[in-house]
Amino acid sequence: MRRINSEFRTRYISEEGHKLTNRDYFGYVEMDDFACYVLADSLDGELEINSAKLVVESVIRSFVEGPSMKKGKLKHYINLAHKELLKQRGGMHLKASVVLVVSDYRNIRFFYAGNSRFYLVRNARILVKTTDQSLTENLLREERITLDQAAAHEARNNLYSYLGERGQPEISGSKKIRLEDGDSFALFTKGAWENYGEEEFLEAVKEATEPGEILDKAEDSILGKQETDEVDNYSLAVTFVDKVYQPPAKKITVKKVLLIALPILLAVGGISLGLFLRHRSIERKEESLKIHMESGEEYLRYDNYLKASEDYKEAKKLADGLKKKKESKEADLYKRLADQILLADDAMKGETYQKAQDLYLKAKDLSAEAGNVGKQYIESQLKQTRDYISVFDLIESGQQKEGYGELEGALKAYREARDKAASLYFSAGKEEAMAKQAALEEKMDKDSQKTESAQAAAKEESKAAKEAEDESVKADEEKAKKEEDEQRELENQQKLNDQKNAIDLENKGNELLGEGKYESAITYYQTAQAIYVRLELSDLADGLNQKIAAAKAGIKAKDAEKASLESDAASKEETSGDYGPGVDSKKTDKK
Repeated sequence: MRRINSEFRTRYISEEGHKLTNRDYFGYVEMDDFACYVLADSLDGELEINSAKLVVESVIRSFVEGPSMKKGKLKHYINLAHKELLKQRGGMHLKASVVLVVSDYRNIRFFYAGNSRFYLVRNARILVKTTDQSLTENLLREERITLDQAAAHEARNNLYSYLGERGQPEISGSKKIRLEDGDSFALFTKGAWENYGEEEFLEAVKEATEPGEILDKAEDSILGKQETDEVDNYSLAVTFVDKVYQPPAKKITVKKVLLIALPILLAVGGISLGLFLRHRSIERKEESLKIHMESGEEYLRYDNYLKASEDYKEAKKLADGLKKKKESKEADLYKRLADQILLADDAMKGETYQKAQDLYLKAKDLSAEAGNVGKQYIESQLKQTRDYISVFDLIESGQQKEGYGELEGALKAYREARDKAASLYFSAGKEEAMAKQAALEEKMDKDSQKTESAQAAAKEESKAAKEAEDESVKADEEKAKKEEDEQRELENQQKLNDQKNAIDLENKGNELLGEGKYESAITYYQTAQAIYVRLELSDLADGLNQKIAAAKAGIKAKDAEKASLESDAASKEETSGDYGPGVDSKKTDKK
């Protein structure tokens, strides 16, 4: 029954960073009477087994089987996870850091080994946090290094205790801590707290209305560091405690009181009766205190700050009389918050919007101290004051522009102020803006009538100048067109001349081809072909290829004929030489 009568909201992120795989692990379970949250970070380099996952699953399994907030049991559950790492080793040395948080929806306590961290946040400050079981933490505790040095100390991850170590791990923990509405708590692995500092975390907590908003800012911050730094696996889990479980008050009837008091009265007489009556008075005051506190909380929830202030005022008186410092402080804080909002509302009604804005900003600070009570109402009122102030800023801007003679700009500003005020249903601002606009438009109409004749003359002058300019442009265009036509005609004539030259060269090549002057013919053909290509007369250029081929064939035939003649001549010389050296064949025939 505790779970359904409380409100816990949990969200988490777990990413690999620059590593190949994510070896962090988070798990939680919220049962009827108990909740358990476990975050672990694998400290070994094994890729086949996720040590963190083994630890988390082991602890949650043990907790579900025997839910408890007893110190001995919770330490035993962590030791069981430690033993499971040792059993699963299989030649590997599995190691993990772990932090365990348990709650009965009224109280909370934590246990841990290693350097996974826990923060409990109340009123935008860290109320409780773990200390790492590392060499750096020891040096810091002994004041051998400063807090600034510890943040980047080389031994900050040199742990003296963790799960999976060869000895018995040192498990540190806390006593039960009473939760309050508006508390939040967070669990970090090393990769998260190294790259997302406490100040950044608290700043996000102040502004967040959902746990996911804190996670988004954390991830943005960590991803921003990935560009320059090596980022390990990082995991962060955040839980908002919106409502703490309150057990139902047991009513004490007169009959029960008499049944309890009668034996005492008979035994001790009048003195005991006096003590009973005093006790009864205290109980009534405590019951009244509780009623006023709960009533004040209810009025705050529905933004009835006048009634809330009255209830908390009475609650503070009762708490002071009962010497309950905690309740007195709480009632005083909520009363001051309600009174501050009432002052701001009065300033708003009195149309002193700048003053109202300042008062709402102070109320916002008090709301942060009070766990963001009334934050939504204050922010809506702040938005309204900003909107109203912006309307008057536009009116002021219009007045300044009107003073400088920028009448169109001034008129635009008045119209914007009018439209903005209308969209906000801000009647006072709308009326003032409309009055300024009407006065300026009347002034501009009068000025317009005085300058009408001057404007007409200027219009005629402008028209004449325009006509003269048009005539000049027309003359320039005609001149440019004439020059363009002349240039085009010149280019066409040049093309005709080039084409005629190419034809003459082709004809000359034909003559040389007919005369058997093949080399010269090829030269003329190729020159003519180049001109045809330049003139983009591709058909004529392609037609010369056959003639060039014919000339080349003629050269080849001519060379073959020459070679044949030279061969015949050589044969004849060889024949005449058969009669022997130095012998003339003709002379021999005559003899």
